[in-house]
Amino acid sequence: MLYMNSDDWPVVDPLPSYGRGRELPGGRHRSLIYGRNLTDVIITGDNGTVDGQGSVWWNWFRSKTLNYTRPHLVELMNSTGVLITNLTFLNSPFWTIHPVYCSHVTVQNVTILAPLDSPNTDGIDPDSSDDVCIEDCYISTGDDLIAIKSGWDEYGISFAHPSTNITIRGLTGHNRNGSGIAIGSEMSGGVSEVYAENIFFFNTSTAIIIKTARGRGGYVRNIYISNVTLAGVDTALKFNSNFSQHPDEFYDPNALPVIERITIKDVVGDNIKVAGLLKGIEGDSFRNVCLLNITLNVTSESSWNCSNIRGYSALVSPETCEPLKESIFPKHYSDCYRLSNHLWSSAHYLAKEMMPDIRS
Repeated sequence: MLYMNSDDWPVVDPLPSYGRGRELPGGRHRSLIYGRNLTDVIITGDNGTVDGQGSVWWNWFRSKTLNYTRPHLVELMNSTGVLITNLTFLNSPFWTIHPVYCSHVTVQNVTILAPLDSPNTDGIDPDSSDDVCIEDCYISTGDDLIAIKSGWDEYGISFAHPSTNITIRGLTGHNRNGSGIAIGSEMSGGVSEVYAENIFFFNTSTAIIIKTARGRGGYVRNIYISNVTLAGVDTALKFNSNFSQHPDEFYDPNALPVIERITIKDVVGDNIKVAGLLKGIEGDSFRNVCLLNITLNVTSESSWNCSNIRGYSALVSPETCEPLKESIFPKHYSDCYRLSNHLWSSAHYLAKEMMPDIRS
């Protein structure tokens, strides 16, 4: 058996939008595939495999013997024109694919696998990045399949580099300790213009979640998710406002996130335990949450639990919670976020036109 020592992995500076390593103060171990300040990057293969052999890192993490945050499998920073395609990524030590401060990123026809009990092995985490397209991917990991981020508390607020124009299309996957599509919890630089369609999650803890807390600041707005199929999901929709881990004691507890214009439509689900746990923050109502054409076969007696949110609904079964019962139609239709031509054009460009010669 090959002996491995974490000291053999170089340590790089913490991200300025996080102020420290995500798991531990100080720096971070450099990722296996790593680059910064690059242009026109292609990571591809004929359905080849990149194995991060993360089990040793998971053991070190569980035993609390690490001095720095674990490495990602792939991390690209401050890069433009990134294409990752036709590969399988296995057993990442930490988050699997992490584009941070990047523009024009396409992740396409990728499989990401890690044991369902592996810690924090997120699939794809666009972080303070714009014009990102994730298309036709299969992900099964120990945490969130896709997590959209933009910095942590006062560092993310100060760095002020949002994630925007994020398109997710044709995603299939499952987990038992995380979510299918997550926004946050590190979203202090802002997240907006997220479009997801043709999604299938099965045997999954939570399908769609927004994670935030007091002190995060920032915003999540203009989110449009449609054509979602769920099977064997514990919670279909969730807003969790209690992700209260902070980088240090200098965060501002009065920095409240703005959560608004969230549209989720055309969702069907079978064997769902809970339809929705939608919890805002007292004194900071999440507003213009719009649910349309959602049919869930719920196995529990309490299907919805909502607080500190405001919005509208139509054609939702089982009947939604009181703060969302007012009908979208006709007078509130304009309050609900609808897909803009700009976002659709951006997504179409990324998915269909970027570097077409290597598409299979």
